[in-house]
Amino acid sequence: MTILSPKPDHLFSQRSLTTLLKDQIQRMDNSIEELSDDLFLQNSPADLIDVISSNAYLLPIDLDTSKAVSHPPVEVRNTIVYSLGSPIDGFAYSIEVPYTGASGLFNHQPEHHDLDKPSVSKLNSQNMQGSILITRIAAGVVTPDELKASFDAEMAKIRKYIAWQAIQIDPFNASLKTEAERIVNGRRSRLLAARHLASSLGYPLHQRPGAPLTFISPLTRRKLPTVVTTVTGSFQPEPTIAEAEYQNILRIIESMSFVMERNPRVFLTADEETIRDHYLVQLNGQYEGSATGETFNNLGHTDIIVREDNANLFIAECKIWHGQKQFTDAIDQLFGYVTWRDTKTALIIFSRNLDHTAVVETAMTALQEHPDYKRDAKLEGATRIRAVFGRPGDAARDIILTVIIVPIPKPS
Repeated sequence: MTILSPKPDHLFSQRSLTTLLKDQIQRMDNSIEELSDDLFLQNSPADLIDVISSNAYLLPIDLDTSKAVSHPPVEVRNTIVYSLGSPIDGFAYSIEVPYTGASGLFNHQPEHHDLDKPSVSKLNSQNMQGSILITRIAAGVVTPDELKASFDAEMAKIRKYIAWQAIQIDPFNASLKTEAERIVNGRRSRLLAARHLASSLGYPLHQRPGAPLTFISPLTRRKLPTVVTTVTGSFQPEPTIAEAEYQNILRIIESMSFVMERNPRVFLTADEETIRDHYLVQLNGQYEGSATGETFNNLGHTDIIVREDNANLFIAECKIWHGQKQFTDAIDQLFGYVTWRDTKTALIIFSRNLDHTAVVETAMTALQEHPDYKRDAKLEGATRIRAVFGRPGDAARDIILTVIIVPIPKPS
């Protein structure tokens, strides 16, 4: 009995895996540097980070031996076998094993390796899937167990190399988001510094001197600074409210919401406009506008808006919960007011439902199913959800939306 291999195609032998990983990082860097300055600044940094990190991700190879198939034997006569060097007669037996993963990884040698490299008679690759064909030539009488043991030994060597690759690939894939952030944020910082726009445009909202703290936790005097974003065409500065101030506004809104929960009779029959006005009073009690003295204004029936040069920097809508469809309509209405990138928005939803957990779950579903949803839908508290959306018709511009669900009593 003789079981031999035909001329093999050695796997994991053409190129260093370490070199491939370095090249992937360099490609990320090149893809960002190739963008013009204005085009780079016009795109959401988070979108760029997602794109280049996902493009650099290496899907590890995974053999699916449960779906392996055996090909019909083929008689061979006077055939020279690689490992023997002299012609033999016999039968060629082949098994085909499907795989998923980046096919090019079969060509890359991991740092840990040995001289006994696995081999196949054919590699079929189709993007992120394919199959390997392992062939054995049997001369004389062989048993099924003997033939199967030869195939199993070859697959074991392939799995060993896949495991060695994983030692490098797994931490590499885990680091891609950090590397992408370094590349994107690094170039963005350099460009903004070069244009003298690295900090802010100086749109201050002064806190009223001696403002009563009412129900709000003690805070220091503060201005509402802005950060820089861009418009289409050549780079132009746009004012937006800084994240820290956005969070402070949300804290004020939530504090007012707690007051409503603790004093249900006062708001039992209040409509959206009346409730909105209570929020305006508290917000304007803590911040002061440079012109009218009123930083937070209403435009329409339920809006709470911060404006600068006819641009809406912060928008909130007050709505009564009437189900998922009306909630989605409220999102669309809110986004209809958005004019600038990175606009900070909020939906204050007053729920008279007894099952507030169900309302939160339905709201989360509606956010993620919205056609302009981009990423990062997450709970920031029991009844507070945050997500990032693209501006309708211009997905490169981010809209940050926070949904605050406020339980209120039902009228008798």
